[in-house]
Amino acid sequence: RQAEDAARKEAEEAARNADQERKAREAEEAAKQAAAEAAHKAEEDRKAREAEVAAKEKAAEEAARRLEEAASKADEATRKFEETANKAAQDTVHQAEEERKAREAEETTKKEVAEEAAHKLAQAARKADEATRKFEETAKKTAESSARQAEEERRAR
Repeated sequence: RQAEDAARKEAEEAARNADQERKAREAEEAAKQAAAEAAHKAEEDRKAREAEVAAKEKAAEEAARRLEEAASKADEATRKFEETANKAAQDTVHQAEEERKAREAEETTKKEVAEEAAHKLAQAARKADEATRKFEETAKKTAESSARQAEEERRAR
């Protein structure tokens, strides 16, 4: 009976040892899996940060391109406005010359023609001044808006 008890105790001890070894292997497997998952998550986080940085850089480049486009459009609008203003001035000068000749030819209506020409010239000058003022306000607002947008996007980066 003692031999049986000893054999039974040894068998129980061997079973406990086998169970502990199995648990240790399972714990080691679980630790390896957790480490692999943590490494995978860290890699995913790194990729996400890189994608975010790339997206911000792309947005900044797009904002700079749009700002450049807006500046180019403003330059073109200025050029066209100046051409129009110059043509209007030339037309006004030409018109004034025609009116002067008419005044000389028609001595009886000389005073009325002169007053009308001066009135038209003043109107044209007022219209040109108003158009210039409105254009400058628009160009200033566009430039300020573009600068604000670029600053906000720069800050966002």
